[in-house]
Amino acid sequence: MRQGQNNSSRRRRRKSTRKRDGLRSRIKKYWKRKWNSFKRKSIRKIKKNKFKVAFSIIGLLAILIVIILHSMRSIPFEYGNFTHDARFKGYVISTGIDVSYAQGDNIDWHKVKKSGVDFVYIRAGFRDASKGNLHKDTKFEKNIKGASDAGLMVGVYIYSQATTTEEAAAEADYLANLADKYRIDLPIVMDYELYNGGRLARAINSGSLGTSGINKNALAFAKRGWGRGYETMVYGNYDFLMHYASGYELSKSTNIWLAQYHTQATYKGKYMMWQSTDKATVPGISKNVDLNFMYLNPKDTYRSQRSSAIGKRSIERCNVQLKSHSSRYLGFAVKPGIVVYDRGKELSEDKDYRVAYIKNTSPGTGYAIVTGIGKYKDSVMTSFKIKKLL
Repeated sequence: MRQGQNNSSRRRRRKSTRKRDGLRSRIKKYWKRKWNSFKRKSIRKIKKNKFKVAFSIIGLLAILIVIILHSMRSIPFEYGNFTHDARFKGYVISTGIDVSYAQGDNIDWHKVKKSGVDFVYIRAGFRDASKGNLHKDTKFEKNIKGASDAGLMVGVYIYSQATTTEEAAAEADYLANLADKYRIDLPIVMDYELYNGGRLARAINSGSLGTSGINKNALAFAKRGWGRGYETMVYGNYDFLMHYASGYELSKSTNIWLAQYHTQATYKGKYMMWQSTDKATVPGISKNVDLNFMYLNPKDTYRSQRSSAIGKRSIERCNVQLKSHSSRYLGFAVKPGIVVYDRGKELSEDKDYRVAYIKNTSPGTGYAIVTGIGKYKDSVMTSFKIKKLL
């Protein structure tokens, strides 16, 4: 009797198991049919709409790349706590550096630009302090090509030891000959400074070269530079401008680049640029560099001082328009484009004007600087908004 009951119980369990197994099998087959049907339909849809699918995938990949680029954006370099003179309130203060052979071979110029550096002055050549011969900087070509390709505003300078007006004019010619092969956005510079025991220092210490002679040399450089079609600037430290040259007189005829290594410039004369330290560190350059600030008045950006510019039409009198007044920051420099009209006629870029961009590598306000060339002169500046990606 008990054995019969056990057999009956086993039969019921086997029957129940068969039912459960059958149900699982039916459910499995059902979802398998559904999945195969979904795959067939999806494949048919993909084949039918393959271009739409491809574009969707490309779009998603593009968004992913943009997000990655945005996350990799360089942090602007820290250049210290500097106070600018009250006269420059309301000005756009552009940040730049200057380089020579001393910064070495391996400058990553794109990294420099992305860090927030707007412009660079590159040493093109120098007059040696002993024999007075002119030489080209060994890294000039490499530096100017790299900086230009990265979208930095570029200027060039020559280290001067000129003791006569003839030597100063020859330096301007030497510099212009090197600069003529490249796009130059900023005034060419006579880097006029003393070198202990050098020929310029000896001439000054002996009394054969005084303030009047120093200023005549600087103006001879400026005049020859103007004749070659360039704006000009003279570099000097506070001591040189105050006690050797007359910076006040020079500023009536040419631009001044002041060097004063302090948290605030105390020089009362006019200057266009201030070199504040020689110990700045910038992403992309392994060695220290000089840090410079350029002061730009948005209402009156730059007026040509060249006598050769007399009779040329000011770009300020033209209608300068942005192609786009705002853009999204996508991880690289923003360049909205410029169109310029003169009395209804559209002008040609690189023939009638040049465009440079500053403060355009991070969200905020960027600026386009439009400079007249050819039949035009002067510079104007217009701003545009750079919005965050997310």
